[in-house]
Amino acid sequence: MRAEIMSLGRRKVGIDEPSRWVFNRMADVYGARPAYPAALIEALADLARSAGGDGKDPVRIADLGAGIGHVALPLAERAFDVVAIEPARLMLDQLRAAAVGRGLRLQTCHAPAENLPLKNSSVDVVIIADALHFLDAELTAREVARVLAPGGALAVVTCEFGATPFMQEVRRVIEGAVPRRPRALVKQMVHLSSIAKVPLTVERRFHDHTPVDNATLDRILRSISFIGPAMNPQRLEDFRARVHGLSDAPVWARTFALHCGQRMIPAAVRRERARAAPSGSPRGSSGSK
Repeated sequence: MRAEIMSLGRRKVGIDEPSRWVFNRMADVYGARPAYPAALIEALADLARSAGGDGKDPVRIADLGAGIGHVALPLAERAFDVVAIEPARLMLDQLRAAAVGRGLRLQTCHAPAENLPLKNSSVDVVIIADALHFLDAELTAREVARVLAPGGALAVVTCEFGATPFMQEVRRVIEGAVPRRPRALVKQMVHLSSIAKVPLTVERRFHDHTPVDNATLDRILRSISFIGPAMNPQRLEDFRARVHGLSDAPVWARTFALHCGQRMIPAAVRRERARAAPSGSPRGSSGSK
């Protein structure tokens, strides 16, 4: 397929404030992170197929905080109409280049999740993959509620270190080097679900174990916002040495949880779809998603 990148443009929404700059600084190492498990991508694709519009047009997916395309690109390969939305320009540049290299048709937008340049009820699926903890959950939820079509689906992917001895040791080294406040993901998820009016439940969990060499491990560590960009060179070198000493054959292990739900279809919309659907259409007769 001919490569076609269509930019939706940039709205003046203050996306270059300091809290966003860190992701531009990490753009060159983000690609070292292992891809999401294939089963997780397929689960997102299945969700999109079940939520997609009237069945006549391609299912439209908005990937919020798309990064360099770990979700957007494989979904575009499956012929979904994907718009990748990312506030870090250098990350978005890498995503565009990857799409061109794969010959994919993909829409991109340099914008934050909290202020989307999308029309009301214009997308069938909204995906937030390993990004909710960086977002203003309330503002993002209001935008999700605005752009998500009736019957559309919301999917939130969260990621934690795997429960392997190596990864738990890495966690302890990180906690010793970078004291951090606990992420308020549960509270953010509640805000997102209630304001967007989409009940979120944990659909499935996925596990990934990727053997890495020390050079790749270094790049992965540098891609973590509170490590690579946050440490001075000496602290980072000391941290790397401690992590390298944990294993001669490191395996980067992660556990993903897929939280998803579908928006209720108002009765008036169900009746309209039933009238418009061809005779015998399963979607028209059931009228629910």
